[in-house]
Amino acid sequence: MVLVVSLHQKKPLVADVNKMKNLSTKGYKKNSPDKDRPYNVIPSGDITMKNVDFPVLGIDNEGNSKVMKPGKDYSFPGHTVLEFKMGTKNKIKIYNRIFKK
Repeated sequence: MVLVVSLHQKKPLVADVNKMKNLSTKGYKKNSPDKDRPYNVIPSGDITMKNVDFPVLGIDNEGNSKVMKPGKDYSFPGHTVLEFKMGTKNKIKIYNRIFKK
């Protein structure tokens, strides 16, 4: 299943990954120190959902989105993926704050 979010841009959005809040390399994995955050910023377009217990919405810096299911691997065209727990509110506002500077 792919969730389409109206964030797709004609040109890639540029963001300084090193200055991003909630930067994470482990995301929502069971053993991650970041697993309780409402969102994580992953500095890669390749995402694994191994050891993640719940679906996660991923939106890359180019606006591509996918609902990612536990146990699977995903690849995004962009270089940075914003991950949300499904119940997180204000997803578009957070996305715009991170990628549309």
